Amino acid sequence: MKHFYFIEDETGEEFLVGANNYAEASIIAADVADSIANEYSIHPILSFQYEMTEEEAEESGLDEY
Repeated sequence: MKHFYFIEDETGEEFLVGANNYAEASIIAADVADSIANEYSIHPILSFQYEMTEEEAEESGLDEY
């Protein structure tokens, strides 16, 4: 599994997605961003940052979906 780092830009919320590839990760991330945006009644703006290593992901302390 790979670890993809995303930010929901309207709120600044950072999170990771664990997936086999970027295509899978982007689908999951879009759902997560929608959930975040719904909490604040805003339109989600999602940006992919980069793929983290296993060590970076563990040390980041970010939620992973």
